[in-house]
Amino acid sequence: MPSRTSQPFELAINGPQRLLREHGWSTIDAMSVSRGLWDYRDFIHRSKAEFGVAKHTYVSSRSGWFSDRTECYLASGRPALVQDTGWSAHLPSGTGLVAFSSPEEALDGIARINGDYQRHARQAVEIAREHFEAGRVLRRLLDEVGS
Repeated sequence: MPSRTSQPFELAINGPQRLLREHGWSTIDAMSVSRGLWDYRDFIHRSKAEFGVAKHTYVSSRSGWFSDRTECYLASGRPALVQDTGWSAHLPSGTGLVAFSSPEEALDGIARINGDYQRHARQAVEIAREHFEAGRVLRRLLDEVGS
């Protein structure tokens, strides 16, 4: 992906950093940004957006898997460009939270987010409030359990 766009990508990973750098990724040691709550929050706040690629099994099974990390990005006012595992059948996609299923769709998503970043950032927060805010989630859960 980094070779197909001028958009910089930074990946927090404990894996093959040298190999990834050779292919255009900027890398940072994942442990350095995940040891503590504030380190993790600061990493997300320094990010422009999330680019999320799911494990193949989640994509191929259309399980609807959705990362809690993405919820953190959205709540922080950072748009998220996330591979679709079927989650788009349950959550809004298009502004603030953008689904992709192919490299071409990911590149289009990058262009759309960059084209109106402020609107995507505002919508990211709205999606987080509407779908992940604790009071709303718990209220829906209790309504379902009480039914």
